[in-house]
Amino acid sequence: MPTKVLHVVTRIDTGGISTFLSNYYKFIDKSKVLFDIVAIDTGNEQEYHSIFQKQGVGIFYMPNPINQRAVYLYNLIRKNKYDVVHSHIELQSAIYLTIAKVAGVKKRISHAHLSRANLGMKNMFFRKLLNNVSTHKFGASDLSIRAVYGDKEIKNSLVINNAVDTDYFTFNEEKRNSLRKDLGLKSDEIVLGFVGRISALKNIFYLNKIIHEAYTANLNIKLLVIGVGELHAEMEQDLKDKNLLHLVHFLGNRKDVNELMMALDILLLPSFSEGLPLVLVESQSTCLKSLVSNKVTRMIKITDYIEYLGIDDDNLRDWTERIAVLNNSYFRGEPVKKLITEKKFNIAVEVKKLENIYLG
Repeated sequence: MPTKVLHVVTRIDTGGISTFLSNYYKFIDKSKVLFDIVAIDTGNEQEYHSIFQKQGVGIFYMPNPINQRAVYLYNLIRKNKYDVVHSHIELQSAIYLTIAKVAGVKKRISHAHLSRANLGMKNMFFRKLLNNVSTHKFGASDLSIRAVYGDKEIKNSLVINNAVDTDYFTFNEEKRNSLRKDLGLKSDEIVLGFVGRISALKNIFYLNKIIHEAYTANLNIKLLVIGVGELHAEMEQDLKDKNLLHLVHFLGNRKDVNELMMALDILLLPSFSEGLPLVLVESQSTCLKSLVSNKVTRMIKITDYIEYLGIDDDNLRDWTERIAVLNNSYFRGEPVKKLITEKKFNIAVEVKKLENIYLG
């Protein structure tokens, strides 16, 4: 019988955790390991529902009130007899893994994805509980591990890299030209991109400032925003107020992110904080130059396709200057698969690490 793993998440919307789970399940040996996912019910079908469904993942939704959620999760675990519960809800994983322990699950994995510590008396309590109730502690990076579990737990934790299917992201000139034509993008335009959730953590309004600075410097730019989020309307209004809306295409959630990255010239990621951003593994796999906030971990710099810049207003000119220098003329045919594999970001190789832990 295959080992049954229940993943606990907040939502299965488009984003790093859903993509992480979908990517790993694509490559895992399903004769040995099966995934189910439980998320909090939002009243609407969540973006990754159909993707997981097509992959054969069992999908369940917990009611929103915390007391009802606890009862639901306990009953689900008991009914389906999971061998492993793997929770992805940062410090709040302490609650879900405690329920898993009470329900009799022997292997309880907590997985830290963010890198910003948020400590007060309540969160210190959750950290202590999480460290006690988890049989395994994972993190997207050392930063994530320190932020969620504390410095002392580094030696007791394991980094699980946000690995990608390198073949899927290999740069293709024909796909680039075809998609740029479909999107109405001209060959002399510098096509900038943002891929991710339109949220405060991503420093969205600084992104708008970069566009304003570049446009004021007479750079021939367009921006593709790939993703959705709670600040979409505010971002759009800010662009409108700056008379920049005509430069920006909001594409929403897309299933062809690999090809969109081929169509881009430069990826922008001015985030306040990231764990180990999957989008930067993807961008490097497709040889896409990325200008990235200096708040993002250097661990993600697998190749020379990433450059780090400050995110103060004084740094806006730096972003514009690098956009102007990089333009859309750099070479994108470099073979990076071997390097990404050596750095342990090739999912075809890394999936075995996760598989062995589930089975061990």
